[in-house]
Amino acid sequence: MVKVHSFDGELDKARVTLDDAIKGLVAANTMLACHAKGDSRLGAVNVPVEEAQVRETLELLDRWKSLARLLVRKLDEATATADLQHRRLFDEKAGAETSTWFGRRIGQGHAKPALIVAELDAALAASASLDALFREARPFLVQAFRDCETHLAQVIERRQHVDLDIEDAQRQADDLAPRIVDRRAGASSTREMDSHSELEADYRRLLTEQDDLHTRERALQPKRVALQRLIDIYEEVATVLNGQVAAVNAMAGKLAVDTEQRIALLKAVISEAAPPLPAVERPALVAALIRAFEANVLAGHDLARRKEHADKVFTRRLEPPPPAVSVTEGEEPVELEPQTSLSSAIEK
Repeated sequence: MVKVHSFDGELDKARVTLDDAIKGLVAANTMLACHAKGDSRLGAVNVPVEEAQVRETLELLDRWKSLARLLVRKLDEATATADLQHRRLFDEKAGAETSTWFGRRIGQGHAKPALIVAELDAALAASASLDALFREARPFLVQAFRDCETHLAQVIERRQHVDLDIEDAQRQADDLAPRIVDRRAGASSTREMDSHSELEADYRRLLTEQDDLHTRERALQPKRVALQRLIDIYEEVATVLNGQVAAVNAMAGKLAVDTEQRIALLKAVISEAAPPLPAVERPALVAALIRAFEANVLAGHDLARRKEHADKVFTRRLEPPPPAVSVTEGEEPVELEPQTSLSSAIEK
C-alpha cells in the first residue's frame, strides 16, 4: 500500500541551508569588494579568517546542492512508485518482471486510486516548493558569480600594479648599482681632497637611495602575497559558483520534466478511477502547476524521451561516478552488472 510521504522536513533543511549559504556569499563578496578598492589597507586583511569564512560558505553551498539533489531523487522515486501502483490497478503482475526488491515490495500491496492521488499531490506540492527554491537560488548564484568575477578582476589588476611597482623599484635599484661601484672606486683612487669628499658624498647619497628602493620593495612584497592569496581564494569561489549554477540548471530541468510526468499520471488516475474520486481543492501552488500544464499545448509531448535526457544531464552533473574496481595482477577483471536507476527499472 502506498504510504503518503511528507517532504516538508527535507524542504525545510534545503531552505535553511540555502538561506545560510546566501548570507555567506553576500559577506564574502562584500569583503572582496572592499579589497578590490585601491585605497584599502591590505595590511589589515586577516587572510586565515577570510579563508575560514569562505570555506564554511562553500561547504554550505555543497550541502544545499546535496540536499536538493536527494530531494529531486526522492520525488522521482515517489513518482515511480505511484506509476507502478497505477499500472497494477489494471495488471496485478506489473513490475514483477523486474525481479527487484522494489518491485517485490510494491507487489505486496494494492493501492487504491485515492492513495495514489494523495501521493502524487504530496509530490506535486513538494515539487512546487522546490521549484520556488530553484527560482530563488539560480538568479542569486548567477549574480554572485558575476560579482565575484568582477571583484576578482579588480583584485588581479591591483596585484598587477603592485607587481609593476616592485619591478620598478628593483629596476631602479639595479640601475644605481654600477653608479655606486663607480663612485666608490673613484673615491678610493682620487687623492684630491675636494674631489674625494664630493665622490664620497655622492656615493653615500646613491647608497641611501638604493636602500630606500630596497625598503620600498620589501614593503610591497607582503601586499603582493596578500593579494595573491585573495585571488586564490576567490578563484575557487568563482569555480564553485559556476558549478552551482550548472547543478541548479540540471536539477530544475529534471524537476520540470518530472512534474509534467506527475501531473499526467495524476490526471490518468483520476480519469480512470472507478468509482469516480470526489473533487478536492488542491493547494494554490499545486493548482498553479496543473493550470500551467493544461495551458501548455506541448505539455506531456515526447515525455519519455525528454525525461531520459533530463535524467542523463542530472546524473552527469550531480551523481558521483562509480568507484573504480582495482584488478590485481594475474587476476581476470570482474564483470559487474551495470547499476539500473529506479526509473529505468520500472520502464523495463
